[in-house]
Amino acid sequence: MKNYLLPTALFGSITLVSYISPAVALPSVEVQQIAKQSTVQIAKCDIASGAIVQKNANIYTVLTVARAVKKSGCEIVAPDDTSYRVTEVKTFPNNIDLALVSFTSNKNYPVAKLIANSDRVEAGEPIYVSGFLLSSAGSPVFTFVKGDTIANPPNKQQSQSYSLIYSNNTLPGHSGGPVWNDRGEVVAIHGQRDISTKIDRNVGVETGYNLGITINTFTKLATTAGIRGYAPATLATRSKPVDDLIFSALQKESKGDYRGMLADLNQAIFLDSQNARLYYKRGVAKTMLRNRDAIEDYNRAIALKLNDSNVYNNRGYTKSDFGDKKGAIEDFNRSISLDSTNARAYHNRGNAKAALNNPKSALEDFNRAISLDSTFALAYLSRGNLKAILGDNKGKLADLSRAIEIDPNHIEAHENLGLVKAELGDTKGAIESFTRAIALNPKNAANYSNRGIARSKTADEKGAIEDFDRAIALDGSNAKAYANRGLIKAKLGDKKTALLDLKKAANRFKRQGQTASYNRILTEIRRIGSKGKG
Repeated sequence: MKNYLLPTALFGSITLVSYISPAVALPSVEVQQIAKQSTVQIAKCDIASGAIVQKNANIYTVLTVARAVKKSGCEIVAPDDTSYRVTEVKTFPNNIDLALVSFTSNKNYPVAKLIANSDRVEAGEPIYVSGFLLSSAGSPVFTFVKGDTIANPPNKQQSQSYSLIYSNNTLPGHSGGPVWNDRGEVVAIHGQRDISTKIDRNVGVETGYNLGITINTFTKLATTAGIRGYAPATLATRSKPVDDLIFSALQKESKGDYRGMLADLNQAIFLDSQNARLYYKRGVAKTMLRNRDAIEDYNRAIALKLNDSNVYNNRGYTKSDFGDKKGAIEDFNRSISLDSTNARAYHNRGNAKAALNNPKSALEDFNRAISLDSTFALAYLSRGNLKAILGDNKGKLADLSRAIEIDPNHIEAHENLGLVKAELGDTKGAIESFTRAIALNPKNAANYSNRGIARSKTADEKGAIEDFDRAIALDGSNAKAYANRGLIKAKLGDKKTALLDLKKAANRFKRQGQTASYNRILTEIRRIGSKGKG
């Protein structure tokens, strides 16, 4: 069904709505009304959104992201809730994340007005994202989210042609939805939320930044492909040094280069010392580097009137990371008061409450985070671990399984799933989970040690010893690995090397202050040493 050529005969010329976009800013409620008329839902094959950008007779064309329509069987749900079968999907070459999707209808739906030149969008301008999310009941809900333009660097693009950077608190269903200016014009197609792809899965920090593909990029591609009705904008490139530095910082962030990110933001702040979002973003870099000075940057952003939920969430996370759980909860409360849909703030508050031994309230926060974002793998992981503390191992098993279903490469979820399977007597399943965790991170000694214990329970002594060997090679302080290897060797009759391992384990337990384990190993040493003596 897909091809890369976009023949003129198929799409024809573009028919726009009868209204003319005003030259002055509109109230947000009016922009929302305009957006609702031409925003559609991508259903059946994905949960995504799109914008009607063309009408030719009874054929409508929707602009969305290409990944939303990769699967077959897609339907378009129009603004009046009527569903239509997708008749054609056209993608662009070079892995550009845009697609044109057609459907046929005799009804009259408005066509979105596209901005004439998206390079004119400036940092600080208000911006809106529209799209459809699934409610808890499973029905689509139109949402309209306000934010600000962070940067719009000319002639710079990340992978898949993303370039416009903005602050809106988007959710998965917004993907492919239109990004609007305050004159009711589409300036970009939204595609990536919380764009820091290399951020540790276990860090509860919101980058607060999203990426869209600009209309200028689309019109240039469409013209090259032969679609009539679009002329590429005449570009008068103007230097935007701060925008360029922000773009560079985000590229480095996506690669996990937080020191490089920090250097770029230091330069940007030197050029624009009153830009609150630069301090906020630098705080993110410092948080990722575990630099307590991140709190000062968040404070500065707040002092510059950045009254943003994510600023308080991130400051709270940093406070919690450095032991101030009560101060962290205050920040999470403020974050939630500013945005009651901020799933990460609920999740982080839950972790802080759990650390303060308030499991019931923590569980409520985890439940709320998941109800707000059913794809939040870390929230399932945290809730599962809390359920285990409350004695609900089966509940933990279900939550960890769901976390892995959402994020198959979540290392900690596989590690914890292995532990709970072992506790529930599923030794084979535990070995499978530890093996997966090892494949994802072959340098974690604990996973080899845990798999070794599981293998020993299946009478695979050779495999168990190999795992303990590897655990010790990676971490010579791993007392448990020495202890378990020694016990297996004793079982196999190798008394001499068994005692050497157990003595090493005892020394390490003693140095680590694990008195109970130290005394238990001393008992084993005496027991094994006494064998054969008459």
